[in-house]
Amino acid sequence: MKKVLGLAAAGLLAAGAAQAGTLTVANSDIVLYGGVSASYDWQDNDFALSNFGNDGNNDNFHVSTFAIGLMKKADANSPIGFNAAFASFEVPTLVASSAVVNGDNSLNSGKGQRLLKWGKTTDFKPWLAYVTIAPIEGLSIDAGLLWNKFGEAPLTILNRNYTRGILFTGHPVLYAGARANYDAGIAQVYVGYNQGGGLLQGKSNDVLGYGISDAFEAGISFNLSDFVGFGSKVGLHTYNEAEGRNLYVLCTNFDFGIVKAGLEADYTTLDDAAKRSATGTKNPLGSDSKADDSAWGVALNIDVDFLDAQIANVTFPIRIEYVDNGDSSDNNGSGIYLTGKNSAWSFTITPTWKPTKNTFARLEAAYISTDKKVFVNDSGKAKDNRTVLAFEAGFLF
Repeated sequence: MKKVLGLAAAGLLAAGAAQAGTLTVANSDIVLYGGVSASYDWQDNDFALSNFGNDGNNDNFHVSTFAIGLMKKADANSPIGFNAAFASFEVPTLVASSAVVNGDNSLNSGKGQRLLKWGKTTDFKPWLAYVTIAPIEGLSIDAGLLWNKFGEAPLTILNRNYTRGILFTGHPVLYAGARANYDAGIAQVYVGYNQGGGLLQGKSNDVLGYGISDAFEAGISFNLSDFVGFGSKVGLHTYNEAEGRNLYVLCTNFDFGIVKAGLEADYTTLDDAAKRSATGTKNPLGSDSKADDSAWGVALNIDVDFLDAQIANVTFPIRIEYVDNGDSSDNNGSGIYLTGKNSAWSFTITPTWKPTKNTFARLEAAYISTDKKVFVNDSGKAKDNRTVLAFEAGFLF
């Protein structure tokens, strides 16, 4: 989980740095990195607005990730750097399949609407791209296409699990903007402004979301032991969309040797313009005078890691989640998560074999249960749970 909490900040390099190659271009050392993975997954149900009931396509083979990037760190000798990665990838989640995220659903009168404003994830194009300016020691400014500083990363190969969890579906994930970072030694802080581009941030015939055009972010991370003499690393984050969502996130992790654990707690509210009770609401699920305007959730990540303990080249990541999506007079609740009203929980286990530092093969069994029937089976019958079984193998460079 320690890696998971930091992956978004480090970008693709976090997974490939150990094996990345160095190129010398115009008297500069540039790091080449990336990864390729293939997968097979099976699902018994899919999100209710999908086309699953029509096509009945329970199982699929995927090129789940193909990504290649270049990076040059900014330092005292070269205060301007960059990080850019082109990728094509699937984004399987517990709530909805990658096909639904990319617009294979019955929204927009059957024409489909993708959930990610930046585009279809299977389109090979930049999915991380920013320039870094580091004018003084400890201060850096990133501008371009950025990722969240919290939660799971967009690509499967950068996460301990194949599917993304429930909390991931309530995050913006990526956006175009600028972010200032400062390392004060005992704490690291950041602030940023962006114009969206991520999950549920669009509003058009092609994209489902709140239609936000401006958002602000800020956060701080520190080791609690530096202040009180004991404790682990803590991250506090906020992400505020204009006329959209307001996220407040707490992340922390613990290391017990073979067993490592991380905890993420999210609380999200909606601005007046996005509430389902508001006239002319921007909420993608429409207005509801009795709908709640907030939701919360928690994710516990446990990794039984025999690899770091030099016992065997295997790990057993486990993810347990619980969310409360609020109440409403229909089945949608606040609409912040796509799990329907009231509560939902999930369990995911992903036994992983890592024969070398840059290769892996893993199996996954994931299950989600919701209070309302927000899924359908291949016959079109409504269900209140979903099971995903998957296999993925990958190579990082």
